[in-house]
Amino acid sequence: MKNFPWIEKKMSLIDFNNLSHAIIIEGQEGVGKNILCNNLINTLLKEKNSHNLINNNSHPDLFCINDQTLQIYFDRFDKSKSKSNTKKIPIGFIREAIDFVMLKSGLSKNKILFIDNAENMTLSSQNALLKTLEEPPQDTYIILKSNQFKILTQTIYSRCQYIHINNISESELINWANEFLENNDVSVMPSYMTPKKVLDYEKKGLFDEFRILKNSLTKLFHPELDSFNLDVNQGEEIIKIIDLNLEFIEKLNYIIDFSLSLLKNGKTNIHPVRLSDYIEYLSDFRSNLFQINSLNQKYALNHLLLKIPM
Repeated sequence: MKNFPWIEKKMSLIDFNNLSHAIIIEGQEGVGKNILCNNLINTLLKEKNSHNLINNNSHPDLFCINDQTLQIYFDRFDKSKSKSNTKKIPIGFIREAIDFVMLKSGLSKNKILFIDNAENMTLSSQNALLKTLEEPPQDTYIILKSNQFKILTQTIYSRCQYIHINNISESELINWANEFLENNDVSVMPSYMTPKKVLDYEKKGLFDEFRILKNSLTKLFHPELDSFNLDVNQGEEIIKIIDLNLEFIEKLNYIIDFSLSLLKNGKTNIHPVRLSDYIEYLSDFRSNLFQINSLNQKYALNHLLLKIPM
């Protein structure tokens, strides 16, 4: 929690002597909700060796509904759903979870049902959970984590303690990153970064890739700032971007974000209308990206970068 001070503050405000039997934790993806949930679970199941059992998803008093266990459920009961990669949480899985909470605890005093990505529960799944929320077994806690704000039925919210984690603004993220990332240039971060992504990219050593990407885009969008031979240097910078150790979608998102920042601050000689048209073109391409069966990513990236307005 020391990496996410706002989560540490939320945890300090929780009164475990008066904790509700049902808790909803909501907030933007990547702000640290998993850390808060894990700390809650470890505090409620605090018997010896519980931490290792929780980490291995093998604690006898913890029932988790997440992407991994959902896949296992579909493999057992509905292989067609398994192949379709659906994330919807069916009523059958909720009924299994309810059967679990009705059992006596095996190792700990408490039992916990943890539903990750609770926004994926179908309406029938939410309705099936209501009675258990109204009349929970003794020493049972239900923790719902959602990446979307107020997406569940109002009846569920009325039966749960609500913990909302505010979105982290760009300025807050930069201030936090400046303290945490001692050896990295946070100015290369795109505005859509989340704390979780910052930690992931720092661990993978990708900040150097962002630095190169930003430098190359600066040259491509500002040829007048450099002794820039448009035919030769443009090709060199595009090759640098193509060769970066970043996913294609990450590069595309970064180019869009970089273009938007230029449009916002006006630090470019490109006419705002032409720049706006280019951003719209990139955004449309991104929207249709997953409809393309086989994309030559190098060719596509080269094509998109050559369309930068001059």
